[in-house]
Amino acid sequence: MRISTTQIFQTGIDQIQRGQMDLNRTSLQMGRGERILSPSDDPSGATQVNQFERIIQATKQYQRNIDNTQPRLQQEESALQGGTDLLQRARELVVAGNNDSQTNETRRYIAGELRQLRDGLFDIANTKDPNGEYLFAGTRSLQQPFQQDGAGSVRYEGASGTGSVREVAISANRKLPVGDTGARVFMDIPENDGRVGAEVTNRAPGSRLVIEQTGVNDSAALTDQTYTISFEDLGGGELGYVIEDEGGATVASGPYVPGEAITFDGRAITLSGTPEIGDEVQSRPAQNKSVFETLDAIIAALEEGGATGSSRANLATASNTAFADLDAVLGNFNDIRAEVGARLKAFDQQKDVNEDRLVDLNSAVSEIRDLDYAEAISRFNQQQVALQAAQQTYTQVNRLSLFDFL
Repeated sequence: MRISTTQIFQTGIDQIQRGQMDLNRTSLQMGRGERILSPSDDPSGATQVNQFERIIQATKQYQRNIDNTQPRLQQEESALQGGTDLLQRARELVVAGNNDSQTNETRRYIAGELRQLRDGLFDIANTKDPNGEYLFAGTRSLQQPFQQDGAGSVRYEGASGTGSVREVAISANRKLPVGDTGARVFMDIPENDGRVGAEVTNRAPGSRLVIEQTGVNDSAALTDQTYTISFEDLGGGELGYVIEDEGGATVASGPYVPGEAITFDGRAITLSGTPEIGDEVQSRPAQNKSVFETLDAIIAALEEGGATGSSRANLATASNTAFADLDAVLGNFNDIRAEVGARLKAFDQQKDVNEDRLVDLNSAVSEIRDLDYAEAISRFNQQQVALQAAQQTYTQVNRLSLFDFL
């Protein structure tokens, strides 16, 4: 086999170049602290690292989602607390306004303060977050959710129904709503106890009939019908009541006793005062009311005053109704605040879980990708010696010539 001078020289150069490349690669590994500089270094390890890094980036995004969402929920909780304070004050004013020691003038003062509280709730309902988005508008966060017409009626124009609240991902398999719609918080609130309601639908002149309270005494017998309670003269100065269903059929009747509960079809309604023939009371399934409607009703009754027996009875009924409805609103606020608190707690817990996961993922990536410095330094020294030997060998071979032997 013939070996040419060119081949010998080329082999020496190749050895030097390979040695230099190996040395440079080891030096770069030591500089970056990473064993895998390119997928070809460790295809399996590089694939695992890429998978872990994708999970790490997704987990960091979940953490950012939590950080961006928590202040909004905290602001909602604060807004609900402010609304609760206003409603507690309104409740106190309703009790005070129904007191017989009040005059028409003082009741108008109370009505004025209730109107201010109502305006305060309207402002809370249109609260904006730090990003300028309305807190209770749902997905229509750039549109003012609550509007008021010239007559003072409040309407909700924010998002409602399924998908009306944005959800944020806090893990790969978990999403939480970032707020609540104004419809749920302020508008769609079941009256009274959430099951039944009552109102005077017709008041005869001179009537002093008052609805004290209404509720359910037998859930199993409760129906969803609407009943009408009217009054009749039983003779001898005694009044009686007659209860008819929607079809006009009599379901119950008896002598009227002020302050005594009248029970029928799972319901109980307590009336007081002196009714007149022609008075009618409607007992029906509970309807949804807004907090603004509840306040408007009692404000109107207080402004009407109690100069006559009928107006005083109307005020007493309105006060009893407002008292029950305000309790329903407060209960609704408390329920939503509890949910917001639960979401904030879930955010804190998930944030801790995500942080622990990031530590584990980064540790796994480090085990695969990071360099073993002791092994790298030893390899660097070996490669450095091998390169020096190759360089010295090439220098000696380069000086050889057949003329030296002639």
